[in-house]
Amino acid sequence: MRFLALRLIAIVPVLIGASIFSFSLTHMAPGDPVDVLLGPYASEDDRASLRSNLGLDEPLPVQYGRWIGNAVTGDLGRSIQMRSPVTSVLSERFVNTLRLGIPTFGLALFVGVAAGALAALRTDGLLDKSLQGLVIFAGTVPVFWLGLVLIYVFSIRLGWFPASGMGPIGRDSTIWESIRYLALPVLTTVGTPAAIIARSSRSAVLEVLDEDFVWAARGRGVRSPALFLRHILKPALPMVLHVSGLQFAYLIGGTLVFAEVVFSWPGIGLQTIHAVSARDIPVIQGVVLLAAAVTVITNLVVDIIHHYVDPRSGRGHISSTEAW
Repeated sequence: MRFLALRLIAIVPVLIGASIFSFSLTHMAPGDPVDVLLGPYASEDDRASLRSNLGLDEPLPVQYGRWIGNAVTGDLGRSIQMRSPVTSVLSERFVNTLRLGIPTFGLALFVGVAAGALAALRTDGLLDKSLQGLVIFAGTVPVFWLGLVLIYVFSIRLGWFPASGMGPIGRDSTIWESIRYLALPVLTTVGTPAAIIARSSRSAVLEVLDEDFVWAARGRGVRSPALFLRHILKPALPMVLHVSGLQFAYLIGGTLVFAEVVFSWPGIGLQTIHAVSARDIPVIQGVVLLAAAVTVITNLVVDIIHHYVDPRSGRGHISSTEAW
């Protein structure tokens, strides 16, 4: 409980800093939401009335105090563009983002750990070099370019998968239809997190392979599969856990934006693009705050799992939340 309490306390200043950054960022950006809503030919009286209704005529510290006070209670204001509560807008879009992000992260974690472990167990061999080449390619290829290529090949030319959307219009999709709609967006975004996890997994396994207990197990004739599962996996987990947690946060908070735009997936990323275009300040502030909350909560979960895997980590260990 003490470990958990300290981690929860460490989250508070991070969220406060994220809220200040979010609020400042939206008010420093060029453009005026009043111009977006009323157009350039509106009268000054109409502009002043709308600005007063939106609370944009008050000093910035007053606006921030009112916004953060409401945000603590779960009220992030109303969307200027959609005229609905920001909380309901973001919650619906966030569920859609999770529908794409969780399968992508699960596949990236499996592929990354497996590729990194195989490369480390066959270090400097043909398999190791081939996997490292694939990792470099997967980690550097632009997501939006890869998405367009996959749409052209597998949707336009072959007709195997839908080119956009999250499911059929007007009815619920079946399991097979959901998989078909997920296939191209997942394949587009899985490369970068899988590559980073693979590099971390390879380094962690190589480090453990030099330990004395691994050499002792090899001396007793333990084969590679049993050696990895019984003696290497658990000591290598902490490093892989922290990198994987950060990749999940980056995936939900940023990487999926490109896939959602390319494939017209109605998630947080696509909603953010619309909000920025319309200068929808409450939605933009809510998105930044949500991204920060996802990051710190993910790091908190990773710290708890790390503490369970290695109880010594709670003594004198800098958590990923504090490092972030």
